[in-house]
Amino acid sequence: MFGKNRIKKYKKELNIKPNNDGFLCDDGNRAIINVGAENYDDIFSPYCYKGGDTLSSDLVGYLQQKANAIPLDYDLTIRFHVKNANEDKRKEIELALRENYKSEIQGIDKRMNRATIFSIVFLFIGILICTTYLLIENITIQPVKYVLDLLSWVFLWEGIDAFFLERRMMQLEKLKSYRLCCAKVEIIEFEVY
Repeated sequence: MFGKNRIKKYKKELNIKPNNDGFLCDDGNRAIINVGAENYDDIFSPYCYKGGDTLSSDLVGYLQQKANAIPLDYDLTIRFHVKNANEDKRKEIELALRENYKSEIQGIDKRMNRATIFSIVFLFIGILICTTYLLIENITIQPVKYVLDLLSWVFLWEGIDAFFLERRMMQLEKLKSYRLCCAKVEIIEFEVY
């Protein structure tokens, strides 16, 4: 009770409104992520050879941080503020953005496939050990039964955890990556503030 009252007091002092999403939307009700890059080359990895085909890791982290703050109900518009903005730069940024998130999605797919195989194998082993435990329940000595019981529980739990919990988290990651991959890219002239 004491903690709730203090939280209400602090929210009131800071004028935090619970329904305020805290992000801008364009006319199409797409959430806008603004990226300020006075130097156009800062958008791309410094290790790119002849042209920008790979986004910088700082930019990728920034985009993910901003996208995570926006509810999944909204599509994204990423607005890049660069000097000498033109259509060629927009296309180059869009291509690098798509390539980055397509490869990320492929990596997530591979991890999901591995998690699925892992969970099926562990579930099968767990069921096999549990069946063995039930078959020899009246025959063996108590310590062997405890070990088999424990092993079946561990294998079943790990299989279920991998299938239902880990894969769910990967599906959310994949959804976030798809949302960034399909984001609308805009480019406008950089203005010093």
